[in-house]
Amino acid sequence: MKKILLAVFAVFACSSLAVTQSQRLAYVDSETILAQLQEAQDAKAAVDDAVKQWQDELDKMGKDLDSSVQDYQNKSALYSPQKKDDEQKRLSDMQQKIRELQLKRQQDAAQLRDTKFQPIRTKVLKAIEGVAKEEGFTFVFDKLNQTVLLFADVKYDLTFKVIDRLKRGTTAKTK
Repeated sequence: MKKILLAVFAVFACSSLAVTQSQRLAYVDSETILAQLQEAQDAKAAVDDAVKQWQDELDKMGKDLDSSVQDYQNKSALYSPQKKDDEQKRLSDMQQKIRELQLKRQQDAAQLRDTKFQPIRTKVLKAIEGVAKEEGFTFVFDKLNQTVLLFADVKYDLTFKVIDRLKRGTTAKTK
């Protein structure tokens, strides 16, 4: 019985060793790839410009609110109780409107970022897949996600091959 268990264990150990040896791992640095890709730089600039415009709009609304609050504080002693209540409600409504717009702009920014970068991500992933298949790699990790990749030997870095593929605009070579 012990010999049978030992034989089964040996078979599993050998088969898992063979599977492990047949799997090749590599990695890319997506941050470097995107920094080298003009499309990504253009998309980032477009998103940054829109976000800056939205932030300027929110800043102006915030300054208007601050000015209105200051004006209220300066004049509130002269207001009737009804006028005070009306002004406080108006200021509260202004503040709520700013919060709602801020939340909407955050959602708009996330949506714009997704819209601009989705075609780029697809293109980069196809290039990574092509290089990985040509080079015979089973798995390709992203160096940027350091919770997954704890160590990487530079000889398995496909980053610049992927950049080259993206800049040349070629597809995978057929063998």
